[in-house]
Amino acid sequence: MKFVKLLTAAHVAGVLRHPHEGVLHVDDAEAERLVESKVGEDVTADFTAKQNRDAPVEAGTEPSGSQAETPANPHQAEVETDAPAEAKPARRKAAADKE
Repeated sequence: MKFVKLLTAAHVAGVLRHPHEGVLHVDDAEAERLVESKVGEDVTADFTAKQNRDAPVEAGTEPSGSQAETPANPHQAEVETDAPAEAKPARRKAAADKE
């Protein structure tokens, strides 16, 4: 397992992650992919063996089968729009002071 600091937004274990989320603990293959594609930096040397052993590993699942066909977050063009809202009520003129 390795610790990786993202340099830009990237998919990690099937989930879009961002640099502001901090260092991610990922498996060796995922770390190698991120470093080779130049979206991550290996910072494993900054952590102790105990931290490496105790930290939870980023795990996700790649969409497959029917999940891949229907995305969880569809494009805006694929989403039905709501019925148009009722017209706004007409503005009333402010009452003038009668002094």
